[in-house]
Amino acid sequence: MFIGQPDDRTQERMRALIENPRRRAFWAARPRRRAAVAVFLATTLGAAAVLVLPLAADASWSLAGVAGFVVLLVTSAVISTHINIAARWVAGYRGLDEFQRAEMDRATRLGHHVTAALATLLVGVTAGFAAAAPGTDMGAAVPLVVLAPLVVVTAMTHAAFPACYLAWTRPDELSDDEEGDDGEDA
Repeated sequence: MFIGQPDDRTQERMRALIENPRRRAFWAARPRRRAAVAVFLATTLGAAAVLVLPLAADASWSLAGVAGFVVLLVTSAVISTHINIAARWVAGYRGLDEFQRAEMDRATRLGHHVTAALATLLVGVTAGFAAAAPGTDMGAAVPLVVLAPLVVVTAMTHAAFPACYLAWTRPDELSDDEEGDDGEDA
């Protein structure tokens, strides 16, 4: 993340990365972007599920569970970065028109609402365990097995939801050749 606005050299590097014609052509099709969002969702949920293994199983599975969690979470973060590029959702990037900025603002607001809902669920589940724990011999393992994956899902949703939303909802992008053909017919 940037503190303040990135300098001109950083802007040019971002523009070269985001507006690369091969990369734009690769991400132009909505089905490809939607597939990336689905893979991101699967790896994030997989990471949260694998996190349960070292928390609930015996010590022999702990290392495998932690390793699986780290691999899936890093994979999820890399996919999220590609989705950010596909949706042009990069902090400090100024190469957007007013419509794209309005879309980004809407995606940000929606992302905050989704994060707030997940955080409310997290608080509710925590309060439920706090209320139920004194009368039972539940211990700390059960709440930890439920809450830790929920925290992972909430954090990844907060970080990636706006870009995933934009990648999912934006229509197919026209290539420069297709835009030029439309102008010649008119």
